[in-house]
Parts: sequence; C-alpha cells; structure tokens
Amino acid sequence: MTFQEIWSPWLIGPFLWFAGIAGMGSVAYALMKLFKVEEKLRELALVVFASTVLGLLFVVADLSRPLNMPSAILSSLAQGIFLAKLAQSWMTIGISLLSLLLLFTLLLVLRHTVASGLAKLTDAKWFLVLLAVVGFLVTIYSGFLISSAPGVPFWNTALIPALWVISASICAIAVLKVLVHSEAVTHLLTRAGLSLDVGELVALLALVATPLYSGPQAARESAEALVAGALAPAFWLGVVVIGALVPLALGFLLLRKEDRRLGMAAAACALLGALILRVLVIQAGVFEALHL
Repeated sequence: MTFQEIWSPWLIGPFLWFAGIAGMGSVAYALMKLFKVEEKLRELALVVFASTVLGLLFVVADLSRPLNMPSAILSSLAQGIFLAKLAQSWMTIGISLLSLLLLFTLLLVLRHTVASGLAKLTDAKWFLVLLAVVGFLVTIYSGFLISSAPGVPFWNTALIPALWVISASICAIAVLKVLVHSEAVTHLLTRAGLSLDVGELVALLALVATPLYSGPQAARESAEALVAGALAPAFWLGVVVIGALVPLALGFLLLRKEDRRLGMAAAACALLGALILRVLVIQAGVFEALHL
C-alpha cells in the first residue's frame, strides 16, 4: 500500500485543525455577542486570532520552504486581492479566506485590548453576521479542500466536509468550555457537545464503513488502513476513544453536575482527537491506480 504524498500530514493536518478552530470559533464569538453573553470574549478573540495565524503559517509552510514563508504569505495576500487569482486553486481560496478572517479577528483583538473605539464597528450586527459567515466558509472550505482533491477516492466524499464542520464545532465548544466559567453557559455547551459527539461518531463510522463495502479499491485500502491496518491504533485510540468516546462519557457525567476539571478534561480530549483525525485522514489517502 502506498499512501499519498500530495500534502504533508504534519503540516496540512494542523492547518485543517487550526482552520476549524478559527472558523467555528468565529461563529461562536458572533453568537455569544449576538445573545449578549459577554464572558471571556477577549480571550476567545485571542484564541481565534492565534489559530488563524497558525493556520496560515502551516498552509504556507506546506506550499513553500519554511525560510520563504514571509515572502510566500505576502505573495498569497497579494493574489487574494484579485478575483481572477481566486479561481486558480483551492489553496489560494483558503489562504484568501483565512486572510480575511485574520483581518476580522485582528479587529476583535484590538477592540478588546488597545482600541476600544472599535467597539461600534465590531459590535455591529452586520459585522458579527459577516464574521460568522466567513468563519463558517473557512471551516467548510477546509473540508472541500480534501474532498475535491483528485486521484484519492477516499477523500472524494461529502462526508468529509460534514465531518469537518461537526469536528470543528466540537473544537469551538471545547475552547469555550476551557474559557467560560458560567454554569448556565457550560451546561448549554455540554448538551450541544453531546449531540455533536454522537453526530461525529456516526460520521466516522460512515467514513470508514462506506468504502469497505463499496467504491474504488484505493478507497477500500484507505479505510482498511484506518480500521485494521497501519493507522488503526492511532485511529481507534486517538480518534474514536480519546476524541469521541471519552468526551461523550464525560459529557453524560457533566449533565448531572457541572465540574470544571471534568469539563477541561473532555475539552482537551476533544481537541486532541480532532487534530489526530485530520492528520490520519490526510495520511490514509491512497492514489487510485491508473488503468492503461
């Protein structure tokens, strides 16, 4: 079995992870602001901004040598200005969306730190709606980036964008569980997290089970690598147990009584599992054989 070498799993995997945190974290910020939940918005803005920066760094590192990253970032930003350039590649679209999100989250950070005069702009409903839309587009893009890649049939499924949105939403909830202390808010987050954990388990099952029983040989090899092959220990322990079952079990305990230590443990497991998931999905890709 030969795994794909289109992207480095250790660069694109973290890029997808940070993009998900930044994207759905932006949606979470907008929703909290719109529903008048003011707790820890400054810290959330910093997390989203840092995730956006790190996402950009990882994706540019995959596209160029690390020492060329500053010039590559400037070049990508310049390309993002022209709509004609956006159509050239999925990666250019992603860098442009992340750059736009970077601008929005920078305004949020400045609003909460040194430039409170920006409150009128960043608290406006149109800005919050636009922030949420761009954040969601960044998240869904990170899934379509994988599912549209040619030659690797395991990725060519609508399940990946759906799974990415679910997983990124879990990450955003995990970040809020770490930051927010209000019991009413954390209880709401626990209930939302439980529903998403169940959805993630169903999506994971579908992602690996569908290729095992139908589809191209290359997709079946990818699924077999995750279920019973070289990547199986990391998949079952890192993604299924740590990333999904442990947060699910802790979530049921938290439904009875909120406990900050258990909440932070569940959040850490969910974040780690989401990172491992993205690395493994990239790593598991197998090229479809050419029939001459």
